[in-house]
This record gives sequence, structure tokens and C-alpha cells, in this order.
Amino acid sequence: MGINPSFPIPIPKTHISFDPEFSYSSSGHKKKDSNIEYDKTGFESATEKNFQVFVEQRKKAREAKLKFDDLDGLRKKFPQYTVGQIQDFKYQFMSFDLNQDGLIDYPELQHALDELGDTSSDQKRRRAFEQIDVDHSDSIDFEEFVELLTKVVAQDGSLSEAIGKMCKRGTEKTSIIRTMPVERQLELGLF
Repeated sequence: MGINPSFPIPIPKTHISFDPEFSYSSSGHKKKDSNIEYDKTGFESATEKNFQVFVEQRKKAREAKLKFDDLDGLRKKFPQYTVGQIQDFKYQFMSFDLNQDGLIDYPELQHALDELGDTSSDQKRRRAFEQIDVDHSDSIDFEEFVELLTKVVAQDGSLSEAIGKMCKRGTEKTSIIRTMPVERQLELGLF
């Protein structure tokens, strides 16, 4: 038998809460009028201030993820593309989005360009990033990415055009592979 008792003992679970104790009744239920203003401690104020950045980042990532997953909305916004093409664009986007938060930030773009052997200056890359980031959120969401691919038709020789052409080539190759019989994919070692 040892140390463990042979009958189950309920182990109380402590629930994590960021609300002050006076927000709860003596039975542990949250009071309805718990939105009482109180003087925050210096620690609470500093914590709130420091974590606000993370809260905003999470909010942006959640919104980007919703846009990324909204296939109907994307089809309405970009009717010139088929569902398969939009799906291919998603795969291209995900290859840039290293942390998979639904946004491509500048370091992720730099990393992707370095991996592709791009030797353009940081200044040129920054300008291209700012051109792509239409809403000036310091990140490229999926809609901005598809807008870039749509604008690739212009022949101005910019870095954003080069990124778009590279993605377009990748998308075309993905479409070819997707339509290939499985046997052929296996022959080519694509699995």
C-alpha cells in the first residue's frame, strides 16, 4: 500500500485568476458588480503596461488567422482566383510565416529572402516591405500578400515584384505537383 492511500482523495485545483480577491464572493463565485475601481499596486501597473504589447500582438495574430481561414471572404475579395489558387497562395504564405502566427513580419521576410539568395540592401528590402504592408501594421497579412501577387503584373522591377514573381512561380509549381498522379510524385521523390 505504501504512501498512496487506497481510496481517492479529492485534490483541490487552484484556478488562475488575474482579478483581485474582492471580485469574488466567499463561495468563490465572481461577483456581478466586480468592476470596482481600485488602486493598483506598482507591480500590477508595471505588469499591465509590459504585457499590453503582448496582448496587442495576440489580437493582431488572431485577426490575421481569421482572415487567413476565411476562404469565402477571400474568394469574394479576389474573384479572379480559384479556390485551388488561393490554397496555393496560402502554402506560399506559410513558407514565409516562420512562427505561423498568420503574419509575416520584417525579420521573417528578411530570412526568406536570405534563404532565396537575395542580395538586395536592407534599405531596399525595408522599402519593399513598407509597400506591401498597406495598412502599416508592421506585418504583412494574407490579404496584403495576395494583393502583392495580384500586382505582380506591373513590370517596375521592384523587390516586391520579385517576391511576387517568386511566389507566383512557386504557386505554379505547386499546381503542377497537385495535378500530378501520386505514382509520378513518388517517382520524383516528392513524398
